[in-house]
Amino acid sequence: MDAGIGVGLFARDDVKTGNEPCYVCKKPTRSHILEPALYEEYVAEVIVERSDDFANKQWEEVEEIVKTRKAKNAVTCCHGCWLARREEIAEILEKDYEKWESDPRQYLARIQVVAEICKTYDFEEESKRMRYLISMMKESVK
Repeated sequence: MDAGIGVGLFARDDVKTGNEPCYVCKKPTRSHILEPALYEEYVAEVIVERSDDFANKQWEEVEEIVKTRKAKNAVTCCHGCWLARREEIAEILEKDYEKWESDPRQYLARIQVVAEICKTYDFEEESKRMRYLISMMKESVK
C-alpha cells in the first residue's frame, strides 16, 4: 500500500537525465535540459520478515520505507533546435535591441518574453544583454 508523504516535487542532482523527446522536434536527446525531471517521495511497506510456508500461524513483519519516483519527465532540447532558437533570438536582438535600449518601458512585455527565453535556453551572452535592459527598466521606475 502506497501513501504520499506530502514533501512536494523536487529535482535531483544525483540522477542523470535520460533521453527525452526534444521539446521542438521530438528526437530523443539530452543535449540541453530546459527543465529538470521532478521527483516525489512516497511511503511503501516492505516485508522484512515472515513465517515460513509450513508454520501453523502465518505472520509477516512489515516496515515502512520512503522511496522516490519520477513524477515529471525532464524537458530537453536537441542541439540543432537549440542553435536554431539561438539564431532566432540573435536576429531579434540585432533588429530590436537599440530601440528597446532607447525606451525599455515601452517594450516591457517583449523584453520580458525574450529575457525568459534566454534564461530558459541558457543563452549566456544574450541573457546578459537582457538583464541590462531589465535593470534599465527598474532604474527608470525609481
